[in-house]
Amino acid sequence: MSTSGPGVHIRVDPERSALLIEGDRLGLTALADELQSIAEMDDGGHQHIEYFPDHHYLAAGSLAMVVNSPHGGMPTP
Repeated sequence: MSTSGPGVHIRVDPERSALLIEGDRLGLTALADELQSIAEMDDGGHQHIEYFPDHHYLAAGSLAMVVNSPHGGMPTP
């Protein structure tokens, strides 16, 4: 869902058991690009997406999440 921002806020709505991702267009585009790069990992792996001060697209208070590659597991050496 697009909002006026700034940044992206990730939260859980316990009443609907739903993950909500809301933010401004710039932040949502940055998150989409990061998710696309995870999807393109051809050797497995995962990415931690979590807020830290001055994060380039996540808003303060956003929940952390780990996104796994669709190819599973950790990269093989």
